[in-house]
Amino acid sequence: MENPFIYGEPVDRENFADRKKELEELKTDMLSGQNVILYSPRRFGKSSLVYNALLELEDQVISLWIDCYGVLTKKELAEKIASEAIRHWKTKDILEGVKKLFRSLTPKIRLGNNIEIEFSIGEEERAFEESLKLPQRLAEHSKKHVVVVFDEFQEIAELGERILKKMRSEFQWHKDVTYVFIGSKRSMMEKIFRLAQSPFYNFGKHFVLRKIPREEFKEFILEKFRITEVSMDEEIVDRILELTDGHPYYTQKFCHELWYVGKLKGSLTLKDVEEAFSRLVIESEASYIEIWDSLPLSQKKVLLAIARGEKDLYSTNFLIKYGFSSASQVQYSVRALREKELVHRINGSYEVSDPFMGHWLLWRFGSG
Repeated sequence: MENPFIYGEPVDRENFADRKKELEELKTDMLSGQNVILYSPRRFGKSSLVYNALLELEDQVISLWIDCYGVLTKKELAEKIASEAIRHWKTKDILEGVKKLFRSLTPKIRLGNNIEIEFSIGEEERAFEESLKLPQRLAEHSKKHVVVVFDEFQEIAELGERILKKMRSEFQWHKDVTYVFIGSKRSMMEKIFRLAQSPFYNFGKHFVLRKIPREEFKEFILEKFRITEVSMDEEIVDRILELTDGHPYYTQKFCHELWYVGKLKGSLTLKDVEEAFSRLVIESEASYIEIWDSLPLSQKKVLLAIARGEKDLYSTNFLIKYGFSSASQVQYSVRALREKELVHRINGSYEVSDPFMGHWLLWRFGSG
């Protein structure tokens, strides 16, 4: 019997932890042509949400998934878009399809498990401009709506504003295409899509993905243990969600480990939960120490304060308690910790991004 709790990769269908409301909203946006800017802290399940929406719409739309992580040049970006487009271009003759899809150049084709497009050195500009037109051409050719997903889109901003301008100037004319932009660095995504001087200003609807509602997540966890014949009480799930603070990734990871314990015994107790959680925290201690040792003193203070549940980080009492001479020092440290993705802000408060690390900090340095 396979472990029903999956983490570290997009999950689909019965392995997806519901998010019914968000799923229906996203599907409606995709079909209506409403561009979407979807962001949340890393590992909140953004990719899984979009993936499941596309699965449910697979008979109605053609989807192109562009993973922007690690894209270093506009040539690489052009090749990713082109390779995705040609995979969906239905034709008996692949060469004929390439000629119809690409109007001003003829790229190289690599055949394997997937068809891949490669552009020649020196034609990067034409290739990039041509690739941006492909989603609309594909929609016209197939007579179906196209949804293009740019995963980790904030990485594209590193290529320069000129790239963003080119993309916006082309995409705004695509009437049969919905664009979904996924990002895990909220500050960068807001800079791209909310600043008036940015090329992508007001290009779509902002969709902030929050934690899965506790009761919804609780039902999902109970059902997974039940169908795999692991007995447990509701209070045990409450404790799991308390320890992980309902973080989607870390909750699935914790339940993944607990499932093995439960299968051996046939049931789970609160003691099993506490022991397994302590074990996971201790097993990660080496990596947490490495992170902690790499931080300057001011960032260590702020990180520990957030783990302790401190809310008013700029008050006089806080500055005195943690030895800061000014609120600007705290502000700089918070910004640095967010850039390192060690903390994130949700519902107006800061949290340690890894709840296991948050518990390690309290275990190691006390709750204050």
